[in-house]
Amino acid sequence: MSSLEFQPLLSFNARCQWQLHDRPVTVGQWKQDSDMFRPFWVEFDDWNGDDGWLITSWDYGEEMIQSFLLEGLFGKDVHKRYVSDCFWFGVYRHADGYVYEIRPAYEGRNEHAWPELDYWLDTSRNGYLGFYSAGSPAGVNVDEPARIEINDPIGTSFEPPIDPPIQLTTPLYTLTSAQRTPLWHIPGLNPAALRDNDVLPNLTLYSPKGRQVRRQVENVAYLNDQIGKRGGFTLIVSQSGVPPHRNPQP
Repeated sequence: MSSLEFQPLLSFNARCQWQLHDRPVTVGQWKQDSDMFRPFWVEFDDWNGDDGWLITSWDYGEEMIQSFLLEGLFGKDVHKRYVSDCFWFGVYRHADGYVYEIRPAYEGRNEHAWPELDYWLDTSRNGYLGFYSAGSPAGVNVDEPARIEINDPIGTSFEPPIDPPIQLTTPLYTLTSAQRTPLWHIPGLNPAALRDNDVLPNLTLYSPKGRQVRRQVENVAYLNDQIGKRGGFTLIVSQSGVPPHRNPQP
């Protein structure tokens, strides 16, 4: 991980659309045939059971029936729902290529939502792509192994052979899970060449585990790096040269 170098001025905001057809598509098809594409989006605090999962379908939008009914009963002030279909791609130079830290973008309707969207994209243990509470500020790469610390006079600690699924504190020891910034790979994408409003079709996304991302259709369509149908996606750049969000002054 020491070869990684964060590139704030190459980072960018973009929308993504999954391509439903197996064959490559053109920018002209993207402009003319919206039925060939499905947007990436995520909803937080949604009451729908899909909170935080990355979805790629039209099956429902901001006003899915469950949330609409619950808000009608209890009022919209009960919770703050956030929907994001625009994402920040934090660029890291890695040897002679690039990898990406992906977070919801503070753009459009979410421009003033900081820090409510402090999540990063990662995979669940069964491969589903979702947004998890970020373990570090944007653009700050973390690579900390799991550890067991023994509560003895000399403070013994060692790394377990596997990454434990939980963190645990007992009178005898403390078990800490690994903390690593999830970094994604998009072969063939050159962030140094991107400009606002660029449309780049036929890209593929690889998870931090090095697996190609697929589309898994259930009640709605999710993304997964273990199961589903392989395919490409189109990247639509909304703003290039976007460094991490600057915290508002107190």
